[in-house]
Amino acid sequence: MSYGDHPPPPPPPVPPNPPRRDGLTTGSKIGLGCGIAAAVGFMLLFGGCMAVIVAAPGGDTVESTDPPQAGSGSGSGSDRQDTQEQQEDQEDTPAGIGDTVESGAFAFTVTGVETGVAEVSDDSGYITETPDGRYVVVAVTVENIGDESGYFDSSSQTLVDVDDKQYSTDTAAEITGGAESFLNEINPGNEVEGELVFDVPAGVELDRLELRDFVSFDESAVVDVSGER
Repeated sequence: MSYGDHPPPPPPPVPPNPPRRDGLTTGSKIGLGCGIAAAVGFMLLFGGCMAVIVAAPGGDTVESTDPPQAGSGSGSGSDRQDTQEQQEDQEDTPAGIGDTVESGAFAFTVTGVETGVAEVSDDSGYITETPDGRYVVVAVTVENIGDESGYFDSSSQTLVDVDDKQYSTDTAAEITGGAESFLNEINPGNEVEGELVFDVPAGVELDRLELRDFVSFDESAVVDVSGER
């Protein structure tokens, strides 16, 4: 084609190069973020394990699941068994002379036992009582630990021998001897001293004394008198 006198048109302009972007691509950023997260998670896990190891007593890192061995430690089964047996022995041991025992509202203390007594008399000495066998005279202190007055009745007290034979008190001998235990009213907080007189056959071996307050259905207090003959 002939342009004649007109010059040819200039060539089309060349588009400029797109600006260069510095930094990472989107894929690189995602990969880098995942790597950082994994590293942080590993550091947290490692730190938690180290804390457990440091906190374990004596440097032990594994807690034993085995049951404790018998006889080991201050609270072992054998120690507990020994303590229980000692307590049972103390409970099975009866009270003796000089010990205080309780029954209902009364507290009793046997202070002495006299055996082989041939007779009892009044203060003048003219009135006497003699036993069919022999007298056993028990000195006792009785305190009212309840909230109301009550009568100490000597006839409610029982002497028992080794064959479980029971003996009641001799009322006539107690009155003659001034035992002050036949029927005595005791106010709360007060105590009286008296004597229980039992008429038992000669040669009987004594076992125990059963004492009770004025409420007959209360359990008796027991005092061992087996050492007395």
